[in-house]
Amino acid sequence: MVLSKTKKMPLHLWVIALFFIFLYMIGIYDYIMSLSLNTAYFDSQDDGNDQYHYFSNYLLICWTLNLISGMIAPIFLLLRMKRSIILALLSTVALFLLNAITFIFMNRLTIFGFTQSLFDLSILLLTFGLYWYCRYMLFRGYLH
Repeated sequence: MVLSKTKKMPLHLWVIALFFIFLYMIGIYDYIMSLSLNTAYFDSQDDGNDQYHYFSNYLLICWTLNLISGMIAPIFLLLRMKRSIILALLSTVALFLLNAITFIFMNRLTIFGFTQSLFDLSILLLTFGLYWYCRYMLFRGYLH
């Protein structure tokens, strides 16, 4: 399909992009609180001593790449830029690596429990969904 710069963006594009901006704003807040080793934040999350030490040795490259690319991808989607696809893919790969390494080598399931681990995996699936949605929007002619 040929891109039409006058083609009106569908409402679902706005909803999805704003949802992911909000989701990654929460992630960035969590990132800042975790890196600052804010004990009050950990206490408010009912995280024990194991979780506090877990974040003090966290894989920052993967987490940082996930958050930055995950935050910029929906903004680029709103701006109708096809670079949103690359950023969403980068966010997905970084989060996949982060989850794989922490689940396999850092005992994440035991430290955080089943519910938090399931939540983390759902964020991975949602981020992967953003990647496919960006590709679909390119195919439909909304991105340039």
